[in-house]
Amino acid sequence: MTIDGAFRRWPLAAFMLAAHPSAGAQQPVSGASTRAALVARLDSIATDFLTASPAAGMTIAVVSKGDTLLLEGYGERNRERHLTADANTVYRIASITKQFTAAAVMRLVERGTVKLEAPITTYLPQYAQWSSVTVRELLNHTSGIKSYTSVPEWRARWADDLTPAQLVAFVEKAPFDFPPGSSWQYNNTGYVLLGMLLEKVMKQPYAALVARELFAPLGMRSARYCPSRPIDPAYAVGYDEEAGKYRPTQYLSMTHPYAAGGLCMSVPDYLRWQSALYRDRIVSARSLALMAGPETLTVGDHRGTTTGYGMGLGRGNVGAHPTIQHGGAINGFSTQQYWFPKDSLSIVAFINTSGAEQNWLVDNLASAVLGLPVRAKSAPAAAIKVTGRP
Repeated sequence: MTIDGAFRRWPLAAFMLAAHPSAGAQQPVSGASTRAALVARLDSIATDFLTASPAAGMTIAVVSKGDTLLLEGYGERNRERHLTADANTVYRIASITKQFTAAAVMRLVERGTVKLEAPITTYLPQYAQWSSVTVRELLNHTSGIKSYTSVPEWRARWADDLTPAQLVAFVEKAPFDFPPGSSWQYNNTGYVLLGMLLEKVMKQPYAALVARELFAPLGMRSARYCPSRPIDPAYAVGYDEEAGKYRPTQYLSMTHPYAAGGLCMSVPDYLRWQSALYRDRIVSARSLALMAGPETLTVGDHRGTTTGYGMGLGRGNVGAHPTIQHGGAINGFSTQQYWFPKDSLSIVAFINTSGAEQNWLVDNLASAVLGLPVRAKSAPAAAIKVTGRP
């Protein structure tokens, strides 16, 4: 698989899509009969997606104004054992992990233990070459540090268990991609460094601290750092698809994604997290606003322009409806979640197949609820630019 099929890629904006063969503009719904029709439409979109994307299996949630319209599994979580995907299937959530890492950092910022504008060497003095980079620039992907997932030497080590320091070592001697604060580039090294910062300050492993600080208080029983070789049958097996045939994805030691993409959970547990996050139970409203962004470039030719990304979350839209969102892609898995703050609408899709075009699915589910045209696949979204939303 290509590197873009791993967890490096994060598609920020909602896809703008062409017409679905069975689609038409949907009208907003009210009453029992129209609710039933909407639920049937959502189910049809999800069912069609399994073939059209394609995807081996997935779990989908659509929650509108507190009403769970859809929380279902489709396809198979394990094709070899013919185990169906269901509401409680556990998935690798890939880069959706970053919002958990960012929230853990922001909790320390609120306590005064960590400073956003402090150089990262305040907490990780071993990286003196990056003394001009701040904690904030790691969080918002403007550090200019090279992402370790972009170098071929990393790909050759996928099967090896590596420490966070060994991951950073792939790029610690590389020059900056750009001066810190002058541009935006999605960067997994930054979130590995943030995981190391958390471990240093909190004096416990990343897996333990997110379990204690974030998962346990919310009763997120399925949520944990992903095992490399899960034995629990609730875990989905990850697949690659080619010409309609599925094969288990290439092995990746789950030491590699770490604080950038190493968490696993079910869709219901993600919904618990999302509900708490947007009700200021995890971080303050001010911290959440920083996480959701957008952030602004501080130096260089693009100084003053916004990136569309915050700190572990980003901005997008479906039609005229703004979203706060983050997706992920890791070997064998594609994930996406949209939160529509003005519509009180949540869409979540966890899929156990690489390259499954999760944005297309989530866009269409949202469009059905919002009364917008439901559309078919088009070319993948363009890369994010620092001058505005893609």
